[in-house]
Amino acid sequence: MGAVSARATNAAVVFGLVAAGLFAILALQMRGGAPNVDMVELPNREPARLSPVFDETGKAIPIESLRGKTVVLNLWAPWCAPCLREMPSLDRLAGRLPAADFAIVPVAKDPIGPSPSKTLFETMRLKRLRLYLDPDGRIGPEVGARGYPTTLIVGPDGAPLAYREGAADWDSDAMVAELGRLAKRGRKGEPGS
Repeated sequence: MGAVSARATNAAVVFGLVAAGLFAILALQMRGGAPNVDMVELPNREPARLSPVFDETGKAIPIESLRGKTVVLNLWAPWCAPCLREMPSLDRLAGRLPAADFAIVPVAKDPIGPSPSKTLFETMRLKRLRLYLDPDGRIGPEVGARGYPTTLIVGPDGAPLAYREGAADWDSDAMVAELGRLAKRGRKGEPGS
């Protein structure tokens, strides 16, 4: 009877440990885990030559006009669910970073004037972001975008610093720290800026 009791106790302990492990995994999945700040760093690049973007009125805004700032150039589309999920996060990021040092530039491949992206911006009630448009779809190929969202981090001198495909939790502490690190690298003029 002692051997059966010991086996039952061991089985109960193993069952309890497995159940606790499964519960922990489920809890982490529900929580979403740690923010993903993975980006492909782009060392030793020359300043990017990018087509201008346009504001809602059709005014051309050259990316070069943002020199002196670290630019978070986010390519998105109004039909892209991950893009729409991350847009509020980009809006909050714009509030966390000093406007004198950073520019958050969400660019939609959409026509100037009434458009789905303009409607979505109004619906989402974004407070800090401006809508930028790329009606001819030039910037995506220029940065090598394979889909949406794609984000290029451009240093103060215009050189690409990093690249990311996919949505992100842009206003997480980890991402803000990563953007600060990239901006510092760009400002120092180290290789890769």
